[in-house]
Amino acid sequence: MDRRDLLKRTGIVAGSVAAGATLPVGVSVAAAQAGTLTFWDTLNDPIRGGVVEALGDSFEQANAGVQVEHRGWTTEELTSTLPRSVEGNQGPDVSQVNNGESLMGPMIRGGQLVSLSDYATEYGWNDRFAAGLQARNRYSADGRVFGAGHLWGISAESEIVGFYYNRQIFADNGLAVPTTVAEFETLLGALREAGQEPLVFGNLDKWQAIHLFGEIHGTMTTREFLDSLIYRRDVDAPLATPAGTLGATPAAASVATPPSVGFEDPSIVNAAAKVIEWRDAGYFMNGFEATSGDDATALFTSGVGGVLLQGSWAAAQVQEGLGENAGFFLMPPLESGGTVLHVGGVGIPYSITTNADDPDLAAKFLDHLVSEEAFNLFIEAGSLPAGEIPADKIQPNTVSGDLYTSWNAALEADAIGHYLDWAAPDFYDPLTAALQELLGGQMTADQFATTLQEFYAASFA
Repeated sequence: MDRRDLLKRTGIVAGSVAAGATLPVGVSVAAAQAGTLTFWDTLNDPIRGGVVEALGDSFEQANAGVQVEHRGWTTEELTSTLPRSVEGNQGPDVSQVNNGESLMGPMIRGGQLVSLSDYATEYGWNDRFAAGLQARNRYSADGRVFGAGHLWGISAESEIVGFYYNRQIFADNGLAVPTTVAEFETLLGALREAGQEPLVFGNLDKWQAIHLFGEIHGTMTTREFLDSLIYRRDVDAPLATPAGTLGATPAAASVATPPSVGFEDPSIVNAAAKVIEWRDAGYFMNGFEATSGDDATALFTSGVGGVLLQGSWAAAQVQEGLGENAGFFLMPPLESGGTVLHVGGVGIPYSITTNADDPDLAAKFLDHLVSEEAFNLFIEAGSLPAGEIPADKIQPNTVSGDLYTSWNAALEADAIGHYLDWAAPDFYDPLTAALQELLGGQMTADQFATTLQEFYAASFA
């Protein structure tokens, strides 16, 4: 979708954009500023990329003399390129910076990001977004403690991983959305017996195995365990409250010792064993090892398979491909009425880098990315914007309606988990390598847990 077509479809015109772009009292950015503002992110598809480019256009219209330049990357490319670019003073003003120790923590410690805490107060971001979700974009001032202290990023989207399904294939085979893990396993087996690919996913680019494992682990873990593991501290430990611009926002001292939990927990071992069980049962798409995540989504939207493992960011593509035959459901619990912590949370947050020529202008652009205009554009595109979705935006019996209903329920139940690669610096490579070996039969569940724990514990040295 062309970004200007998207603006027209949503009824946005230059006058209404300018009217909606009024700054809060106290924000010292001039109404008209000259210069180029560059921003990088992972929204490189035509639909979601079209949304942020449309927002770039409307920001230009509301700020005379400002030119906005957008570049989309893959997550892996951006993670690799951004720190080096900022270090060489070649980086963007604004960029998505992946949460936790995957990127945000190291860049804060490297002095490459600008704290957003003062801007959060001026623009009211802390009042507009749930504290539990905002914590995923927080670090202490020294960049040592995840989940507390300064705000370093703001997310334009929410994310949750689940399962898209082909309603027609379900109807043809007498299948229903599962309500327990056992029902899900029966469903996957029935699809295989019917000659359909059961669970479509691709692990060539490695990241989807994190989602697969995380969804299974989410049925076996607790909020306390997962938060402690990811935030790298016992979450019930008292945190200091400093004086200064953060007010009552907690900020913790550096943590040098591991929390009381780790990757050798029975929940990790049992989840790894379940991955092996599903592989041996033939629940995974044939050739998943040699298929990318994007190609798996394309296969599913072409009619291959009954269920697709994928995140909320794929909703628009699935809707475009399958139309009214597309549906969505979340990972069911082990037992009816049980709880699941779903992989997800906030979308990759946008941060201001120390390369920004005008941090105030960059902050104004961040506020534009989380404005009501942005919210409506993401809804129009079938994506999942940040925050709760109003009931009047939900259309029943559509893939976006299923997604929004599922998201609201998970948000209300505090059932949004994390991505495991946030847990330690440079953890993505050993985590995905271990998952590949687990899926390939070269590693047992116990060996998987031990391998990850050794790396995790060493990261505190």
